[in-house]
Amino acid sequence: MAKNQLNELLQDLDSLAVNLAFNGPARASEEIIKDLQEESPAWTGKFRNSWFIQSPDGKRTGGGGQEGEAIPVQAPKLSGAQVGKAFLQKLIGGKSESSRLFTIGNSAPYADQATDLAPFTPEGPIPPREAKSKFRKFGFRPEGARRGEVSGGGKNSSSAPLDWFSNYHGSGKADEAVKRAYSRGFKGFRR
Repeated sequence: MAKNQLNELLQDLDSLAVNLAFNGPARASEEIIKDLQEESPAWTGKFRNSWFIQSPDGKRTGGGGQEGEAIPVQAPKLSGAQVGKAFLQKLIGGKSESSRLFTIGNSAPYADQATDLAPFTPEGPIPPREAKSKFRKFGFRPEGARRGEVSGGGKNSSSAPLDWFSNYHGSGKADEAVKRAYSRGFKGFRR
């Protein structure tokens, strides 16, 4: 093997390692949050803007909970030591928190209700909303019902289908987001 080819191979291996160990998980986390922001309820935009990405050292990006349109979330920057430690933990079969580069979460205090994992319990009267295209369903929500359980005639509304979060998680859409992120990351790989 010629010296130039060896140098190119080493550069490619270095690029591949960075993509596998850091860039892939970072982009996959960003892609999943983008999907979650599109699928999730959008009453004011606060919930959609409460998604965050957290690194093993507790550093978070996103999760501000601002009203309005969804704001893209970038993964936190990690040191080479953090990436190496997490990658090594995965190689030796570790299942600990330190083996996970990024954790996705939602900082909204009502996240369990917005994801339909708990009954909807408003803190006060909910003002009626004008019918907008983002509201998918109107009707009556019985006491103790979950956020998306509206039917019949009434002024309650739902801006995302019932069980949207469980359906996203269980339908393979998260896997598709990971594949999209990794395929974009390897487009520039020469070999």
